[in-house]
Amino acid sequence: MRKHPKSHTFRLIKKGAAILFAAEVTIFAGCYYVYHRMNTQRDFRHYMSNNYPYALEAYYSVGEFFNSANKTRQIDQNIWIKQFPTSASSK
Repeated sequence: MRKHPKSHTFRLIKKGAAILFAAEVTIFAGCYYVYHRMNTQRDFRHYMSNNYPYALEAYYSVGEFFNSANKTRQIDQNIWIKQFPTSASSK
């Protein structure tokens, strides 16, 4: 039996799928990194509050959806009022 070379289209699709997979893995790793920092570092959450409030709101909403007793938002706000009185009063 003769082997037939793979068509150019098949090679192009295969390369495109590999690039797409690599991009998805990279994006997933980046999202996990940001989530992990928000989940473990209050100062990073304060940075996100000042620069990306929609992302922090999504983080709090997900946490409150899965655990209605989650008080991270209130704890953060109380600490930020004490640490940063000028920035907390301007919101």
